[in-house]
Amino acid sequence: MLRNTVFLLILCILFIYLVDLFTINHNVISGNGNLGLLFMFPGLIIFLLFAYSIWICLGNLQLPTKTWMFISFGAFFLLLLFCYLEYTFVLQLIDSLGGTPEIETSKIYRYSWLNQYTNTLFINFFTLSIFISGVVLLRSFLRLK
Repeated sequence: MLRNTVFLLILCILFIYLVDLFTINHNVISGNGNLGLLFMFPGLIIFLLFAYSIWICLGNLQLPTKTWMFISFGAFFLLLLFCYLEYTFVLQLIDSLGGTPEIETSKIYRYSWLNQYTNTLFINFFTLSIFISGVVLLRSFLRLK
């Protein structure tokens, strides 16, 4: 099971890279559509499979209650940290695009939030880390009971 988890982690990293690769830089004007979508939805499925694999691996661990408490606190701290980092990343990207889709001077004016410039808001290392630390936090809470 551990081998599958490592393989899924590598796939997650690969899909994060591919989404980043096919997300258009804010300095470039693109009319070619959103090629990043080709990798976003399979990437999301890989994220879910990786989370399920982590869930199963944590379920197989036999650790003392005190250790599960430390894991819970650590996962909670990491969840807060990665939420903050994602928040600052989103603010920085919106600022570099000139604002939100409602602002006329913005590069993404009249686009939806999911477009060729903002794919990395949804699939990145911060969102993967938030997702996994949330799974670890939930699993450790359930193991404490």
